[in-house]
Amino acid sequence: MKLFLKIIIILLLVLLQISFAPYFSINSAFPNLVLIFVLSLTMLTKQKNILFWIILGGIFTDISSFNNPIGVSIIGLFTASYVVYFLTQNILKETNIFSLILICIIGTLIYGLILILALAVFRISFQFSFTQILSQIIYNTLTFIPVFYLLKHFIKMKD
Repeated sequence: MKLFLKIIIILLLVLLQISFAPYFSINSAFPNLVLIFVLSLTMLTKQKNILFWIILGGIFTDISSFNNPIGVSIIGLFTASYVVYFLTQNILKETNIFSLILICIIGTLIYGLILILALAVFRISFQFSFTQILSQIIYNTLTFIPVFYLLKHFIKMKD
């Protein structure tokens, strides 16, 4: 039952990301709900518990995207999650608005950098601009903070 629920949650996030979020795009940027969810869980749970979410979210994200080769989102999510875990365990131990904003900015930049590098390696054409990257960071940050606190509340209720 837990596995089925996890699959449904990721599928819903991906479906929201590809169907609903683009209606709110600015400069071709909209929130990356799977990334936001994974980064939030990384901060709230143990690193080994997040691997399933990364793999499942990455596969579904790559399948729903026509540009990404399969596996690129998994690498991006894993790298961003690992860096966020390292930062929250060693540098940003206190959870406050500043640390949440910084974590989201760093996670979004790392994920985006991995995607850009992978697209370049696979010689897939892509377009991006500074304003698009900035819009993506702002969107993700504005979405990340409420998602983080909502997940934190649900995880506390579960325990």
